[in-house]
Amino acid sequence: MTEFRVKIFGAGSIGNHLCHASRVLGWHVDLCDIDGDALRRAREEIYPSRYGAWDETIGLYHADDAPRGGYNLIVVGIPPDHHVDVAMTALEEEPAALLIEKPICGPGLEGASELLRSIENSPTKSFVGYNHVVGSATKKVEEVLASGTVGV
Repeated sequence: MTEFRVKIFGAGSIGNHLCHASRVLGWHVDLCDIDGDALRRAREEIYPSRYGAWDETIGLYHADDAPRGGYNLIVVGIPPDHHVDVAMTALEEEPAALLIEKPICGPGLEGASELLRSIENSPTKSFVGYNHVVGSATKKVEEVLASGTVGV
């Protein structure tokens, strides 16, 4: 059986959660960030405070020095204004799947159309994380709106 490999961009809160979840599944994890201090915080503070100790099997890389290619999953968990650029670069690696944390881009939608075209022309299955559409609160609002009994 081949090893499942995941590369996570973003050493903040979500990156640490996804590192841990991936390791629980036995996956090989490489964590990348453009900020060396963020990588240090992940290793020395965030991850150990949440999960007891740093997992030495997690690879830590400055984003410019991260390995390229051979990943089953690439996760983009960085500030939204940078999602599109990093996602476009990730698609070039042709992972089996790409997960972009919400929101997919900044409020101005810069690059969203280009990213969509790239996704449509890529063999990579792409997803946006944490979608509220299936949540119970959204379902309830949908029911109320469908009933036509909305009042002020």
